[in-house]
Order: sequence, then structure tokens, then C-alpha cells
Amino acid sequence: MSNPYQPSSFDPKHFQDQPAFGPAAAAGASNWVKQVRIFAVLNAVQGILEVLAGLMAAGAGVFFPFLAQMKEFKEAQGAEEVPPEQMFLVIGIIYIAIGVVLLASGILRIVAGFQNYRYKGRVLGIVSIVVGIAPVFTCYCAPTAIALLVFGLLIFLDHAVIAAFQMAREGRSVSQILAAFDPQQTTFPTNPS
Repeated sequence: MSNPYQPSSFDPKHFQDQPAFGPAAAAGASNWVKQVRIFAVLNAVQGILEVLAGLMAAGAGVFFPFLAQMKEFKEAQGAEEVPPEQMFLVIGIIYIAIGVVLLASGILRIVAGFQNYRYKGRVLGIVSIVVGIAPVFTCYCAPTAIALLVFGLLIFLDHAVIAAFQMAREGRSVSQILAAFDPQQTTFPTNPS
């Protein structure tokens, strides 16, 4: 019995038994494979921004204890219970901790970005975006970190992208990987070995 609401051009046999690689796979392959390199650049840029923010936060953390030594803060203490030296020391430690987290996340993102640009280090890319969500408490990197987390998970969990990273592990070049997932490509590269 046929479905009267189904378009006449629909052929259910078209979606059965498609090969993992080859012309049929390339025609139906996800476009996410090309997006890996764009994501890698964005992830590295986010890492550079996090490194800069981490350096600024760590620098502020080192500077805060010196503020407590200023004459104005000692005179303004008055009847307060906490001396300014202790208060600024605690603030300095907090800023240094924030800076270290931002630096670690940023360096991890930069390394993952360089690896992912060559279709290597898929797990490192996933780890970098998950760890990269830690500095959202700074509010400086929160919107882009969340956007990169969503975009990165969409990319790295796609089956065609997983196959592309597998091809890179097998020794194929980036141009061979991109050609294998190009629907306009009529011939497909062979394995170099």
C-alpha cells in the first residue's frame, strides 16, 4: 500500500545500503567535514583571547598585594576588622587562580586548534571545548565559549567527521580527506600506502 502524502520522487531504496566511502557516501556526506577547519581556527582564536585574559588576571593578582602597602589604604582602614593586607592578599590569590585556569584552557584550545586543522586530535578537540567551558565565570569568555561548545560538539560527534579523522589516522592528507567528502568529486583518492 502506498502513502498518498509521500512525494512522487521519493524512493525508499535510495536510503538503503549506502557505502561508507565512495561517490554515494560523498553525495550524502555531512557538510560538517569542511567545518572542522573553520572550527579549529575559531577554537585557536578563543584560546589566544583566553591566554590574554589569563595573563591580565594573573598580573592583577600579583599587583593586588602591593596595593595594600599604599598609605591611602592603611589610613582608610579605620575600624574595619579585616586589615587591607589580608583582604588584598585573598583577592590576589583569587585573581591568580582565575588567571591560571584561563591560561590552561587557552593553551589547550590553541594546541587543539592546530591539531584539528590537520584533522588530528579529535578527542583533544572535545576535551578542549569541555575544559574551555570552565572560564565562563569570568563573563569575558562566556558567550563565545558556550557557542564553541555547542558548535564543536555538533562537529566532533558527526559520523562523517569521525570518518575524516580516521582517514587522517590512516595517513591520508587533508586534501585527500576533503576530496573524499566533496560531492562534486568524481574520482576518489586512494590510500597512500
